[in-house]
Amino acid sequence: MRGWLLDIYADQENDSIVYWLKTNKGARRVVDRKFLPKIYVHSTPEKLSELEKDLPILDSVKDVGREMKRTWLAEDEREVLAVTVKRYSKVEDVAHTIDNRGKYKDFSLFNVDLRFSQRYFSEKKIFPMGLMELAPKPVMRDDPFAIDYAVPELSELVLSISVNAKHGIPSLGDRLLAAKVGDDHVDGDEESIIRGIQEIIESEDPDVIYTDGGDSFVLPYLFRKAKDLGLKSVKLGRDEDELRVERKGKSYFTYGRIKYKPPSHALRGRVHIDRSSSFMFIESGLNGITDLARISKIPIQELSRLSPGTAISAMESNQALEDGCVILWKKNVPEEFKTAEELIVADRGGFIYEPKVGIHDRVLEVDFTSLYPNIMARFNISPETVLCGCCPNSTRRVPVLGYNICDRHLGLIPRVLKPVVERRTTLKRMVRAGVGDTKVYKERVSILKWLLVTCFGYTGYKNARFGRIECHESINAYGREIMLQASEIAEAHGFEILHGIVDSLWLKGNGDPESFCEHVSGHTGIPLEPEGIYKWIVFLPDRAHGLGVLNRYYGLFEDGKFKLRGIELRRGDTTDVVKDMQNELLSNFAKASDSQQFIELMPSVLDVVSSYVDALRSQTVPLNKLLITKRTSQGLRGYRQFNDGVAALMQLDSEGIDINPGEAVRYVICDCRSKDPAKRVKVDAFIDGSEEYDPEAYVDLLLRGAEGMLLPFGYTREKLFEIFEARSPRKG
Repeated sequence: MRGWLLDIYADQENDSIVYWLKTNKGARRVVDRKFLPKIYVHSTPEKLSELEKDLPILDSVKDVGREMKRTWLAEDEREVLAVTVKRYSKVEDVAHTIDNRGKYKDFSLFNVDLRFSQRYFSEKKIFPMGLMELAPKPVMRDDPFAIDYAVPELSELVLSISVNAKHGIPSLGDRLLAAKVGDDHVDGDEESIIRGIQEIIESEDPDVIYTDGGDSFVLPYLFRKAKDLGLKSVKLGRDEDELRVERKGKSYFTYGRIKYKPPSHALRGRVHIDRSSSFMFIESGLNGITDLARISKIPIQELSRLSPGTAISAMESNQALEDGCVILWKKNVPEEFKTAEELIVADRGGFIYEPKVGIHDRVLEVDFTSLYPNIMARFNISPETVLCGCCPNSTRRVPVLGYNICDRHLGLIPRVLKPVVERRTTLKRMVRAGVGDTKVYKERVSILKWLLVTCFGYTGYKNARFGRIECHESINAYGREIMLQASEIAEAHGFEILHGIVDSLWLKGNGDPESFCEHVSGHTGIPLEPEGIYKWIVFLPDRAHGLGVLNRYYGLFEDGKFKLRGIELRRGDTTDVVKDMQNELLSNFAKASDSQQFIELMPSVLDVVSSYVDALRSQTVPLNKLLITKRTSQGLRGYRQFNDGVAALMQLDSEGIDINPGEAVRYVICDCRSKDPAKRVKVDAFIDGSEEYDPEAYVDLLLRGAEGMLLPFGYTREKLFEIFEARSPRKG
């Protein structure tokens, strides 16, 4: 039997691995009852001998033996204890039993927290969404890094439900009103609806079920409702699903923001994708997830709920396992000691040229292709190669820092990243050339972009399995050196540098872009490509001190397309009325071919602002254009200052609705001076259409948005307030 590996999971009740193949005749279930997970232990010979005698008495342990494994990258193999666990659910319990019997650092444990699918893929040499043949044993007929590969035709449907939700905010206790499964509508009493959902899914037998809010509400709701009605279960997967209502989401901090991740509700034998919460799906669609699943060896259903960083970490672990290295359970690789002077030199970020504030004509933007991943691959940067012990006199040294890099061994991270970088470069070229299915290729390029973006950050992440801060420092040092070399070459080609940040340069002059890029690419060994030439570009200043902001600008390319960074239009918390105004301002500026025409358009631009101010003051702007979105950073009780967002949380709290840190609230400002939460704002779910908004509060937001684009031309907030006879609505 041949088919594509669609789904895989551990059946912990029966201690077996179950996977589903998508064949030409439908989905087929395969069970492997022989696979048992192993964990590994290293210690002194005496301790290992004692452990080898004692462990077999544990009911969860099948057998114990000796094997030769690497316990860290590039080390020689050493003898470790291999512990085969016969009960899937007891793997970590056995590890804790071993860990607790010794004093600190008596035992080092490995392969404890690996996913069961990862263990299985590594041992069997197979991967998700790969074409495999079962007889006489599972064999892949596919290459995970193939550019063009066959994929099965997956049947899909969308599942949604309607409930009798108070104020439009659904809860698990609400009455079920109806459902839509694909093109079919299901109504009737609650039990009939649930049975109808199951019957349609069983009849249609989809491979992929899409939901909007499925993880956070739809699936846990259906499971709870079935339980309340006395039904045995809701079977949405091909096997009985392990849906648990008590699962909770989690709030977490990343890149300076609090985010909320809803609980995961996967289906067995099918793929459930929550389109509203899956970053991977939003960025790349199913084609991108499929491509990344193949090379990361994470099943597509699971991958849709993870981050690109988790995928790159899995790829590093997969390569380490393939190299005969076991994966440390409790990572503890300390940072090398540094003096204060060494810290000042080493602890620096990427290359920066402060932007020259204002408008500039005919500006060339150039970008290095995957600069940091290329640096890691080209200069052999990996945890085991930077400051390696085998090459203290290495000829390869990190610029400025002087760290030696191994000359003898190619590091783990370069071996993982090189094929990914080459894959993305190849796919981008095919897209530009219009070769093959460009839509599919674009989605694959998109997901690989995010994979490569996160790989750099993980080198400095303390919890990353193969993170090490010296790698992070080395990458930055090489990046600064390469950008300095590119800057010198730019000046030699007759360009003036207007701005530079990490891997991009904005240049003004009459030099030839193609010869310049070829010169830099040849000199550095990393491709430099033109992003395009702007007719004009505006670099924006900081409102407080007037200096240029690194990533705030807008410009018009010669092909008529805009590139926008940092203005309100690009922010998720900006109200639509401000976005609409900025879009209209850009439409006006699109008529300009150079800075002179741009300035000449300023009166018409101010007329646009004026029309929006008038509309707000006349109370004619629809409420849906005025909704403000704020992402909470903590629970209601954690806030000490009363503001619009807190007023919205207080309204929700009064109705018994909890908002987790990282979740968003949406509201309209009704009276920004009121101290009464009910009068100050109105949460979107409670709006009935009779509300009046606070016009001056929105004029304030509007003029801030205008200032955000016009500040380099002297239109400060104070000047705009004067022009439009406005004042801060929150002051007496």
